[in-house]
Amino acid sequence: MVPATAHEPSHCDDHSVAASAVSTPGETRAFVRCAAEYLETHGPEEAHRAFHEDERWRHGSIYVSVDGILPTGAETIAYVYPPDPSREGVPWGDSVDGFGSDPFREVHRLLSVVDAGWMYSSILNPETGRQEPKTSYVVEVDWNGHRAAMGAGLYRPDVPGACKPEEVNASDLTAMPSEARLREFVRCAALLLETSGYAARDALESDPRWRHGSTYAFVLDMEGNQILTGNRLRVNGKALHEWGAAAMPLEQFGGRDMIAIGRTFGEALIYYRGRDPRTWATQPRAAMLKRISAYGVPLLVGAQYDVSLSQPGGEATCAANRVAARAIRTREDLQAFVRCAAEYIAERGTKEAHRAFHEDERWRHGPYYLFVNLLAQPHERAISHISVFPPNPSWEGTSQLLVDNFGTDYYYELHRVMQNVDAGWLHYAFTNFTAGRSEPKSTYVVEIDWDGHRAVVGAGVYERDLPGTCEPEVVNAAALAASPSEEGLQEFVRCAAVELETQGYFGTISLATNPRWRSDPVHLFGLDSHGSTFFTGDPDGPAAGTGASELRPAGGGAFGGRDVVGVGDTFGETFLYSSATAASTGAAERKVTFVKRVLVHGLPLLLGASYPARD
Repeated sequence: MVPATAHEPSHCDDHSVAASAVSTPGETRAFVRCAAEYLETHGPEEAHRAFHEDERWRHGSIYVSVDGILPTGAETIAYVYPPDPSREGVPWGDSVDGFGSDPFREVHRLLSVVDAGWMYSSILNPETGRQEPKTSYVVEVDWNGHRAAMGAGLYRPDVPGACKPEEVNASDLTAMPSEARLREFVRCAALLLETSGYAARDALESDPRWRHGSTYAFVLDMEGNQILTGNRLRVNGKALHEWGAAAMPLEQFGGRDMIAIGRTFGEALIYYRGRDPRTWATQPRAAMLKRISAYGVPLLVGAQYDVSLSQPGGEATCAANRVAARAIRTREDLQAFVRCAAEYIAERGTKEAHRAFHEDERWRHGPYYLFVNLLAQPHERAISHISVFPPNPSWEGTSQLLVDNFGTDYYYELHRVMQNVDAGWLHYAFTNFTAGRSEPKSTYVVEIDWDGHRAVVGAGVYERDLPGTCEPEVVNAAALAASPSEEGLQEFVRCAAVELETQGYFGTISLATNPRWRSDPVHLFGLDSHGSTFFTGDPDGPAAGTGASELRPAGGGAFGGRDVVGVGDTFGETFLYSSATAASTGAAERKVTFVKRVLVHGLPLLLGASYPARD
């Protein structure tokens, strides 16, 4: 068997997450890996106690479970199940989830292909009492000499078809504003627009679900013109939108092209001063822009909340989420990394922090490093004095000017953002010192005190799978075939999705035939909503319209009868694992597959690719 990915953080010292801090799939994986280490270090008896009693391992709907690995729920014994300890020590019994199959059979099948991976189900959430989509990470462990599956999962309210109005609405976002709720709100609004097109206008502009108090959804085209908005004081039309009237709509951004930011980064958190539609008072706001394609037309969907209403102190501390530089995989990881750095400065002082940020592997690895910039006083020009900059220490102690690829001053943008919030995101283009070229970068900064001066500590992540930045020499089938990993597979499919969303159905020709997207044994495939082949880069694959496909092979059995088409359609992005007999050789073949749901001219398509699982 093969590990699910070659890029896992190897120890909890690199990425340790407590149950209270688990909010993303990446954090779920790190949490389960740490639980497996805890079991190996302390043994089953102590692990059983800790998983039930210690807050590190149990919080709300996040908990560690351990079950035997057997073909059916009727045979599978629960070893650890904190929500209901009475179920432990006995078989689960017959079990069928929302996708119509036995989830314990799926775990058994999955762990016959890989020794750790992702499981997707629709099951009872003990916190809400409702059946909900759940993304779980499972890893094979030894439990008192028995082969067992250890796992934890995340209930997903913002997946297609699961954006429940009672859970995702403008009223809750207004009452309890946060980045996480804003992201969920915008993603659900985007799903509505992608699914219904312009028919969603009445709901987004008038339904109380999408408009409450000072919170509302809005949509812009790629020229920055307003298409629709829940703000009654706005009139749809040319250059009328959230940031001002037609005259100088971007004046507060120092000329920065925020539309280009949204278009390039796909999802971007921005900060500005806007008017409350109820009082017309100007106040700091945080907004999220999400790039979508509605019936082939690219649009930006957004929403916002008043920064003054958000509750401070909601971010996890290092005790709950400790991330080393080498373990950064997501934007959430980056946030935790920078928060830990801010705590380190406060606890150890600036002299020790300066040394550590330059020398310690915890704080510097590859393209990941920390910087510290002093902020100018209100009467000074927006130029930052650089105190820490490991890639080029000669810059330290100097003030620099930086105009990025969006044509505006990075330090002006830094000062502007920090006038509105005490922590936030910057989106710009900067030199990747590892790759030796300028690339789009998302950076998270937190305000700190640096020897009595107002300053920020920050770090950034270069995002290769953004629209327009999927370089063919970096993301291609040959590279994935030579060095397969879940991370590389995910990036490959996401870049192909950008091409498909941009070119529409014409893009399927390139995706099926261009050597960039096809290099044995890696190729792309697309399925319609029924799971039938729409196109494939496999010359020996099933023909379009035959009913068979990569996820529904002619011989059947690869997924144990599980409706993996429904899984992919529900969760939007899924890893799938299969083992079947290859028709050409008659040999057993194990595969790791990643599938992404895309909309092409308003119609759903499942786009995917695979690589062979290696021993």
